[in-house]
Amino acid sequence: MGFYLYCRMELFSPVCYIAIYFLAITGAAGLRQYADKIPNGATVPNPGPQGGVWAGVGHLNAGGGGENNQFGLDFAANGHEWTTQLCETDSDGDGRSNGEELGDPNCDWVQGTDPAGPAVSHPGVSDEPNAKRSQSNCDDYVTPENEITMDIGFSVPTQMDGTRTHYICEQRLLDVPMKTLLHKTKHSVILDNKDVLHHMFVYICPAGSNSTDGNKVGRGPYECSGNESGCRRVGGWAVGPYESCKPPNVGQEIDFTDMDQVVVKIEAHYDNAVGMPQQDQSGIRLHMTPTLRPLASSSILAGKANIDADFVVLPGYDSYPLTGLCPSAITELMTHAVYVFEFTPHMHLYGRSMVTEHYRCGKKIGELGRIGNYEFDNQQSYILDPPVKLLPGDALVTRCGFNTSGVDFNITGGDGTTDEMCLNFMSAYPKVGTPEAPTLMSACMSIENGIKRGETVIPIRVAAGDMDFKSALTQNYVSDPELSVASCCAANNCEELYRSDVDGACGIDADCMGGLVCSGGLCKERSGKDDSNAEHVVMMGLLSLATPILISICIAVA
Repeated sequence: MGFYLYCRMELFSPVCYIAIYFLAITGAAGLRQYADKIPNGATVPNPGPQGGVWAGVGHLNAGGGGENNQFGLDFAANGHEWTTQLCETDSDGDGRSNGEELGDPNCDWVQGTDPAGPAVSHPGVSDEPNAKRSQSNCDDYVTPENEITMDIGFSVPTQMDGTRTHYICEQRLLDVPMKTLLHKTKHSVILDNKDVLHHMFVYICPAGSNSTDGNKVGRGPYECSGNESGCRRVGGWAVGPYESCKPPNVGQEIDFTDMDQVVVKIEAHYDNAVGMPQQDQSGIRLHMTPTLRPLASSSILAGKANIDADFVVLPGYDSYPLTGLCPSAITELMTHAVYVFEFTPHMHLYGRSMVTEHYRCGKKIGELGRIGNYEFDNQQSYILDPPVKLLPGDALVTRCGFNTSGVDFNITGGDGTTDEMCLNFMSAYPKVGTPEAPTLMSACMSIENGIKRGETVIPIRVAAGDMDFKSALTQNYVSDPELSVASCCAANNCEELYRSDVDGACGIDADCMGGLVCSGGLCKERSGKDDSNAEHVVMMGLLSLATPILISICIAVA
């Protein structure tokens, strides 16, 4: 008993320290034994605020030991072996199989070999990768001292009959608030008739360019197509939060240099489920500043084009799948690497799930957004923190799931509320461009078996840098994302080739080193925290395992 008291009072005396060390490394060996039996078992990310890795993957305690989580129970039920059944199981019920979360989406990993990709999330903790914003992403927004606002809305109320779907636009000539380059830091909604307004976009048309609808400036509200590629989108809203803010080091460029007036456009989608005549005069307020932030952002749209002849959702499915490809042949036209920091899924009445998978050199390396509980009447934007680095030549695959279990007819792609869409609006910095459009690459999409033009199908296979298939067109692309690779893949130097392209907050004149990402102006581990946290969590977990055994040893020696 004397030695037991000595151990309690002098915990780090040589004798007790050796005992603790011995027990710690014994526990670590046990953890490694199981970690080696699952893909990426030693690098499973900790989804909690402390970041780092979750050393005891099958336990509720990140350090290991104690009660098992559901993945640990399933692992034990499979004889502590990585089986196809365990791989295909969704232990934590977050919509992803254990294999998808651990980097083995095809369930073909064998112990001792490299997995297809990294572990992107924890298979035993339901951790959708992007925290849903219940009100807005403006919780920490600080209003610039020299903020300038500009309202873009309808000059007179729009008029709707009892038809369910209406797309109504208006083009106006407005005085510019300041004749210089501004950064938009926020936009907020001027909401009128919330019963019928489903979503809206506002655009600024650069000098010398016209809207896709043609020049209709000053003609008041008019029925429109809902597709705009001639003017630049500067704000948007869908049923959900009433404001949206950029990260503190990011702004969206709006250039009013040497301009007195500018053409603006508002586009509104109305879902008149009531079936009675309605009117609306909503709009969006832009919040801008002449004090430019370190990084300028832009938007990239991925998914499946509405005009794709293959866009048909069949009835009688809990989750009918549709897939849209953004091939490397399009992203390779980008002039530099970008960081995707936000995504906004958009589907219609039957949409339930969406994921955009991220491929580099033929391997899936992660995701640029996933949601398993999409709601048409409560659409949200999601923050990717840390943001995801997208290199020229990367490929993206967007997969949408539609619940048609109560439907007995086919649903096609289109603008109407009862049609469907499969789109992921992503925000990225610094601003992304192509040689054809240096300040904008609005979309990345492909079509395999033809384009719908009314009742006609034009047989064509094509990829493009905008959703109207008018820019950066190419038929020379590979459809399989595992074969759709950039030219830098052969030399295995894609990361190095684009390492110094972000000239902004992350290092001012250089990008982060390999393995790090740019988040909030700082280079961070992909988990969002410093690696030392992971070591601390592991050691604390091992010490907690060792303490009861250590006390027993001390008593026995005494």
